[in-house]
Amino acid sequence: MSPSQLRRICLVGVRGVGKTTLIRAVIGDLPGVDYIIGSAVLRELAGADFARFDHLPADVKQRYREDAIIWMEQRQRREGKHILCDGHTSLLDESTGTVGPVFTDRDCVFFQELILLEAPLDVVLERRRRDSSKRRSLVPELVAVELCGERNTSRKLAAQWGMKMHELPPGTDPTLRHHLLEILA
Repeated sequence: MSPSQLRRICLVGVRGVGKTTLIRAVIGDLPGVDYIIGSAVLRELAGADFARFDHLPADVKQRYREDAIIWMEQRQRREGKHILCDGHTSLLDESTGTVGPVFTDRDCVFFQELILLEAPLDVVLERRRRDSSKRRSLVPELVAVELCGERNTSRKLAAQWGMKMHELPPGTDPTLRHHLLEILA
């Protein structure tokens, strides 16, 4: 497959919505897709800085995010596969308590498609409570703001940058897997 035919897709949604679980449920059926966890790439690139990422200066965070896209570009050239990245278009900044966009211009140029995964507030809260290994807000009002921020930012960036926008319908795991496979087929 020529490089111009390779897709670059980001599955977005708030922390704890189930992106990783959903991707892991379908990736075995997609041999031509390279699955990348965006935060894992950032963790690798930032090293010790990752533990205090929210408290880094904005320009330093921006540089790490841009370096992550360069890393993905190089990986796609090397692997020759479609890329499916588990990521976010906006995040809660723990240092300020506000939700803001995190996609850089380079992200918007790189990714051709966004797939938005959403779940009801109570479902996200329950999933976050079950996984206490990760630091995630459990304040319902903040999580509601995160959900709204991710939805609005994703839609706005897709429209502004000409990315194809897919929104997975709410549903059970088998239904979500089926819809994601249809999009990726």
